Amino acid sequence: MEYTGIIKGSRTLDLTAVSMMVDAASLSFLAYEPEKLGITVPVYAAVRIVLGVLAAYLRFQTRHPVGEKP
Repeated sequence: MEYTGIIKGSRTLDLTAVSMMVDAASLSFLAYEPEKLGITVPVYAAVRIVLGVLAAYLRFQTRHPVGEKP
């Protein structure tokens, strides 16, 4: 089963939405739990690295223009 995306069938838009949610959640968490900054930064960095690797993977999986059948 191939993932086709939720937002307009676009994996890239889905990844961007997840990325923005991670950023918003981390900012909200830090606003209410600033004393946990030492824990939050490495976890945030790890999540961003995973999202970057996922973006690269999705980019190299996309070989045709959007909407074109391979």
